[in-house]
Amino acid sequence: MHDETDYDRQYGLESFSTSELTREAGYIMDICRRHGLPAGAPVLEIGCGTGRISIGLALQPGMGHLLITDPSPAFCGIVQRKLSGLTVAAERVDFGILQAEDVNMLPAGSVSMILLRSVLHHIADVDGFLRACAAVLPTGGLFVCEEPYYDGYMMMGFLGQFIEDALTGSGYICTQEDQHRINHFISTMQFYSRRDIDKSQAEDKHLFRPDELMATGREFGLELTHYPNWRMTMSPEGNERARAGYFQRFFAEYVRYCMDWPEDFSKRVAEATRKYFRFFEPLETGGNTTPACFGTFVFTKR
Repeated sequence: MHDETDYDRQYGLESFSTSELTREAGYIMDICRRHGLPAGAPVLEIGCGTGRISIGLALQPGMGHLLITDPSPAFCGIVQRKLSGLTVAAERVDFGILQAEDVNMLPAGSVSMILLRSVLHHIADVDGFLRACAAVLPTGGLFVCEEPYYDGYMMMGFLGQFIEDALTGSGYICTQEDQHRINHFISTMQFYSRRDIDKSQAEDKHLFRPDELMATGREFGLELTHYPNWRMTMSPEGNERARAGYFQRFFAEYVRYCMDWPEDFSKRVAEATRKYFRFFEPLETGGNTTPACFGTFVFTKR
């Protein structure tokens, strides 16, 4: 529905720092090595997009064969162009046009890790996809993804119902356009959270609960460890610092960038709703973070 070549401009990613991307990919590899990924292991990335993770992986010391894939030829071409002229550290880098649902085309045991970021929630048959990935991985292989949690998004939709009242209380009267934005946001979160409707034509189909993924993974021999509100491209120290006020920031950034609300209206909403988020402050102690909005999931094949 959107022009892939305009993606980087939309998110302000036209330029990039190779040192920053290498550092971010290093944090990913740190997690994976803690879960047993050996140096030089072959890695498959599904859904490379414009390559923020792909480039960092290709520049990562100790990287083996890296297979970068996306269903979009345009995205693969963008990543290829970004990598051209760079000295990669990976033993080998290949590109492939791959629908995630066709991962079973790969030979059994051919990759030691399958990596996805913000991809799993687009796939209609998550159970079937996990089953296919488990068949491709060898014993000890990893399936690593970063995905949205059910609780945080449902909570955002619930909170959305109080936005207009909060704005009115602050002295701001919503226009019809403002009301439409708010109602559209509430409906979007409700749609995203529902499980009783056909989402085959929707871009975003799923929100995840770790207990359900644990049960599904166990069925296919995959053992799950999850890290709520933990970005795979951030350092442990950065993730720990981000825990305080996480939900408030996530909410503000979601309506600004994912719902494409105007900057001035987004700031007004963030200020008017600030009082509601104080509820979470005493719960964010001792490294705790709540509710879970987004996080990293690591499956290990047993």
